[in-house]
Amino acid sequence: MKLKIDRSYLQNPISDYIKWLKTKYIYQKKYNYLRIGYMTRLHNVEFGKYNWTGNRVFMENVVMGDFSYFSDDCVILEASIGKFCSFGPNVRVAPGKHPTRTFVSTHPALFSNPIYCQKNFFDKDYHHPHRHVTIGNDVWICANVVISDGISIGDGAIIAANSVVTSDVAPYTIVGGVPAKLIRSRFEQDEIEYLLNFKWWNKSLDWIQMNASMFLDIKKFVK
Repeated sequence: MKLKIDRSYLQNPISDYIKWLKTKYIYQKKYNYLRIGYMTRLHNVEFGKYNWTGNRVFMENVVMGDFSYFSDDCVILEASIGKFCSFGPNVRVAPGKHPTRTFVSTHPALFSNPIYCQKNFFDKDYHHPHRHVTIGNDVWICANVVISDGISIGDGAIIAANSVVTSDVAPYTIVGGVPAKLIRSRFEQDEIEYLLNFKWWNKSLDWIQMNASMFLDIKKFVK
């Protein structure tokens, strides 16, 4: 059996702080108007403009659009995120799936080769779920939401707090519960179609600034 190094011996507040400082410096130097919260960890993340994260956020293999942000303690994995998205605290995206059909056991040591297991029975992964999550533009995901692997969430959707999303979410709908179900649409169907075709999030900052007052009333915006 191959001996695995217990890396927890190497962790301490000073080394963790130094790693965070290095991450913050590298990313904020690369991207304009980016702010990285305290002790946030980033691996293979691509930002847009005017993004920020809260404290203790973990992101891996993520692409996000302009103005989108994450509140404290979010864990965001394997995701493409549009512009103007709002994430409440403690949101989990693509937390990982275990097999529920065919495989005899759900334990990862018996279908894959993860580094965190003390002993594995295979030298490769036999479980290959589609993990990537796609989140549209102007999406609001409230506190403590879990979004399962492979989910697609449409533009303008809202996910209620404490929900578990296990199926795709249509644009401009509000869903909630465990599992998340449709609560209602945000606007009339013709208004939704107008917004999806208009794609205001792709307009210039000057245009948005000039027309900001119209965002306060969907009826005025459509007119």
